[in-house]
Amino acid sequence: MRQRLSADDNKISVCIHEWGGYHAVRQKKLKVAEEFTCGLKFQLERFKNYAGNRQVDICLTLSEAWRKKEALVTCNVLEVGNEGMDFSGYAEFFETIREKPNHYVILTNTSVHQMQTEFLDSYIDYMEANDTVGVLGISYATKMYQSIIRNNFKPHAQSFFLLTTRAILQEIVDINGSFPGKGITDKRLLIRNAEIKLSGIVLKLGYEIALVQEDGSVFKYDSSVLSDNGRCRWTIPMGDNRAHVKNPNAINAIKSHNFTSNK
Repeated sequence: MRQRLSADDNKISVCIHEWGGYHAVRQKKLKVAEEFTCGLKFQLERFKNYAGNRQVDICLTLSEAWRKKEALVTCNVLEVGNEGMDFSGYAEFFETIREKPNHYVILTNTSVHQMQTEFLDSYIDYMEANDTVGVLGISYATKMYQSIIRNNFKPHAQSFFLLTTRAILQEIVDINGSFPGKGITDKRLLIRNAEIKLSGIVLKLGYEIALVQEDGSVFKYDSSVLSDNGRCRWTIPMGDNRAHVKNPNAINAIKSHNFTSNK
């Protein structure tokens, strides 16, 4: 497995993407799970209330800002286009940090479950102990639903919450030619050519992907899982993970006994 470049400072850059037409508190409907409460209010509270020793810098990327009726909170706001949806925000945000020293980066949107937990230090500590992990996610799917490919095994971290580093994002952009999803307007193509593609590039680069489970354990996989269509190496439920959990789109802290180290 390839090892990540170490973080050069103690900073975590957080990009929260929001569409201007959403309320600060809203209900999220999924085809595979029950409706739940989410919204910008909870995302801002989650990161603003962090009391650890790391520096957290929050940037809100806002598409169709003219739709936003509620007053914006005091954090850096970057207005972006709506092409690419979340990925339009992620792409524009990356441009603001690409020349900065390597550090941890969180890309997220406001469809994360309202449930609050102290998770951030456990995630960074896990990444520090597992330097072959390129991306850490909180939810996953194993299928590309718009595909007619037989077996259809395309495991990927779902893009509403991704933890990585600035250097990994640079590698992704370098190999792809641009930030995945930039300029794509069709939602189905976004899943294939942004969310799934991003995970695929991380695996192609030689890194692992880590997925935090509801019980605080972590499942890791690398490109070898694709060699047998996942039958031997994939030990967690198939399909959309959100169909199998109590709180879909929730951030769960990593239990300390699951900090298996590569070092």
